[in-house]
Amino acid sequence: MQGRLIKNDAEYERARVALLEMAARLDDPLKDMEPDERIKTHKIYDRTADLMKYYSRGRDVEREPRLRGQYEAAGWAYQDFSSPADTPRMSPETKTSPKTEEAAKQTPEPPKTASKVSSWLDD
Repeated sequence: MQGRLIKNDAEYERARVALLEMAARLDDPLKDMEPDERIKTHKIYDRTADLMKYYSRGRDVEREPRLRGQYEAAGWAYQDFSSPADTPRMSPETKTSPKTEEAAKQTPEPPKTASKVSSWLDD
């Protein structure tokens, strides 16, 4: 997924409320919507629903790491909360991990030692 992502639970809740409001507007037969406006609203609805699934799957993987393998086997993208970059773990079009090629080129960083991590406690 590229573009704007849902970053936290508050944004997820706002997206959920907006999705319900858009669904009500799209489903209302008495609502006079121009065809162009209806198409645009429907595209926004679809994108919001996709972002919500992407975020939800990422939170599921965070809570239950065994789902990572199942999602990758199914070719489902999910939001990776373990890294600072918000890039998809799985590319749905190619069903290959975009990080695999980058990981082969880069050398792994040495793990942070306890002294570096807890140095702020000395103050």
